[in-house]
Amino acid sequence: MVDLNRNFLGSTLRTTSDSSFRNTGIYVQDEWSAIQSLNVVMGGRLDRSSELDDPVFSPRIAVAIEASKTLKFRVGFSTGFRAPEVFSEDLHIDTLGADQVRIRNTQGLSEERAITGKVGVDWRSSALAPRWTFDATLSRTDVNDTFVLGEILNDGDGSLFQERANAAGSLIEGVEFNLGFQPATTLRLTAGVAYYRSRYDEAEVIFDNTPDGGSTVIATRDYLEIPNWTGLAQAVWSPSERFDAFLGLKYAGALDALNNNAGTLNRTRDFWVVDLGFTRHFQIGTRHLDLSLGAKNLFDQRQRDLEAGANRDSDYVYGPRFARSFYASLRYEF
Repeated sequence: MVDLNRNFLGSTLRTTSDSSFRNTGIYVQDEWSAIQSLNVVMGGRLDRSSELDDPVFSPRIAVAIEASKTLKFRVGFSTGFRAPEVFSEDLHIDTLGADQVRIRNTQGLSEERAITGKVGVDWRSSALAPRWTFDATLSRTDVNDTFVLGEILNDGDGSLFQERANAAGSLIEGVEFNLGFQPATTLRLTAGVAYYRSRYDEAEVIFDNTPDGGSTVIATRDYLEIPNWTGLAQAVWSPSERFDAFLGLKYAGALDALNNNAGTLNRTRDFWVVDLGFTRHFQIGTRHLDLSLGAKNLFDQRQRDLEAGANRDSDYVYGPRFARSFYASLRYEF
């Protein structure tokens, strides 16, 4: 993987990263049903990475128990890893005060290893034509040697960089619920909410300007730019074969975002994003034509303190990705 600095003529000024890695893996899975109401899926993956001394085996198992035709229980266990490679997203260089901020792997960086356990339940009011559906999932992931980016440092030549190092570990745990209701054949309502907490086992320093003469040090156990609460709701109305309409609501709760320019860890506000759309279906002989109109992020919910200009902190970005927009599309199938 190579990152070249080129001028406006296309000439290479210097190569800032030149590395390669290999990963070879084999995956085996088997599904077993001892009885009709019990289903077991077992599998495992063996990986050989050029960045690791030893191969890594990642087993997994999932069990589904059908208590009745309308009620099912799920239990799952899985493992995984992430090798200390140079990832493609590291080459999407951040900027701070018009200076590039590059990412380096610290010496002796170990792989991340994750163990995930899940318990869930699925329920429907009827086996054939349910008006109500409900599911819930409780999950917990323990990550050992979690990758973490430290504070922005100044290299000897004046360039800026961050080091990826191993934290002691982290824990991601939470629960999510989904509910569906179909009061009529023409109307379908769905809603879901999730709460997840992602925290390091120990506080990690994410900002430190004391080497440059400052006096601010910020440490936190919480993952940055990840909300605890998220939600989604949607209504789909299809009064006939010729017309569809939908109304959607997406919710993202408050989160912590670091502004390196100001040297502050900010708690953002909640975001409620409303989307709506209409589709008119036309049948032209054996052809099919769809005309769609709609709006995304109708109330323009987005980050209001997004920095601009050459001196911006390009990593200080949170909330909905797109501002309010309107769209029209025409699709013809032949």
